[in-house]
Amino acid sequence: MRLLSIDQVRPGMILGKTVFTDDGKVLLGSGISLTERLITGLRRSGVDSVYIDDPRTADIEVQDVIRPETRQKAIALIADTARQITNSNKLARRISVKEMGRHFQEMFHNILEDLLSNREIVFHLMNITAYGGSMYHHSVNVAVLATAVGMSIGYNRKQLTELGVGALLHDIGKLQLPKELLEKQTRWTEEEQEIAKQHTIYGFELLRKHHDISLLSAHVALQHHERLDGSGYPQGLSGKQIHEYAQIVAICDVYDSLSSPRPWRKRYMPHDALEYLLGAGGHLFEHSLINAFRKHIAVFPLGSSIVLNTGEAGVVCKVDPDYCHRPVVRILKDGRGNDVLRPYERDLREELKLFVVGFEGEELFSVNSLELGQQQN
Repeated sequence: MRLLSIDQVRPGMILGKTVFTDDGKVLLGSGISLTERLITGLRRSGVDSVYIDDPRTADIEVQDVIRPETRQKAIALIADTARQITNSNKLARRISVKEMGRHFQEMFHNILEDLLSNREIVFHLMNITAYGGSMYHHSVNVAVLATAVGMSIGYNRKQLTELGVGALLHDIGKLQLPKELLEKQTRWTEEEQEIAKQHTIYGFELLRKHHDISLLSAHVALQHHERLDGSGYPQGLSGKQIHEYAQIVAICDVYDSLSSPRPWRKRYMPHDALEYLLGAGGHLFEHSLINAFRKHIAVFPLGSSIVLNTGEAGVVCKVDPDYCHRPVVRILKDGRGNDVLRPYERDLREELKLFVVGFEGEELFSVNSLELGQQQN
């Protein structure tokens, strides 16, 4: 199995992993032979990459850290909650969101159980960014990332639940922003950004009213855009004034936002997104939390197509957690760009003169440099 840009996909290729819509419904199931019409449909739906079954990489199994059904149900719950909150019937809205906290705690319990049973692949978390960049997918991605960080620093189940539920609902306040702002296909203006900043307050006010949602989870919604140096919003908090849960979610929120496509830009390469966070250590985010986060990110995840400094191109087939920047690569093209008759592997841990120069099909990624303070919406 290998990950390809939608621009590299050709008719006759077999879809390796199910593609979901923004609200968690199945768009195309795995095993389908792609046609020109289906590829065009994926592109129109905003899908920029898919996993493809390839006989040369058939043994490379790319697993999500949570089960597909868990992810699908979580996205569907967030989407359904969004519809309930925006229901024009006030009585129906009040009744339908009454049990919101209980539903999200139950949903997070499923996510946590999946993570606890898949500890050996938790470090491959970058693979989650193959999913779409909608608010619903983003919320689940952030919850998975944040929970992995919480697990690595020793949180107990109660703390993980407070953190995870807060992460799932960290952007819930966006549902009270003007619809035209949420659907805008270009960058927000400075005026629009000021309006959008209110989503942190809206989210806190909504969540704090639910007796079955921890007040600390509500503070994640309020504080996830605060920054260590006081440059964040809505209160301009700094240092220890920002709850640790909110700091963890802030790191995961930025990483997933940068690693996901937006209507006005392509996704950033995972190592660029990680470099941004490392550069922000001690300035925007706590060093210790960034270090805990980086342990779970495979900069070159299984199934990704990369290019070496020799010009050879191939697919990452093994990743050592202690040397995630030095993967084992199965070479599919030689230094001249020709397909090799018999794929072979090169272990970058042993061949120290080899290094990765980029991803094959870099039209999938933005090549602009990232700077601290760059707009993340």
